[in-house]
Amino acid sequence: MKKIIFLFITSVILCGWGVNASVAGDSVQYEVVTVDENDTLWDIAARRIDNTKDIRKAVYRIEQFNHISNPGALEPGMTIKIPVNLD
Repeated sequence: MKKIIFLFITSVILCGWGVNASVAGDSVQYEVVTVDENDTLWDIAARRIDNTKDIRKAVYRIEQFNHISNPGALEPGMTIKIPVNLD
């Protein structure tokens, strides 16, 4: 009986630890950027990656991260979050 209780407590602790580790690993560091006059997501992404990376993926990631469904609706003064790692 003691073995069963010990195994149960151990499994509960390990499951909780695994859940906590996966939640902590999902946090994304980002930079807040204010949209300037005539800025596009392409312009904003291009200023943050080098030319060895696919800018289309960076733009898509910014759209998804900010829940932007119409990138043409960016307005000067808006703030958007740019993930620090745009790979």
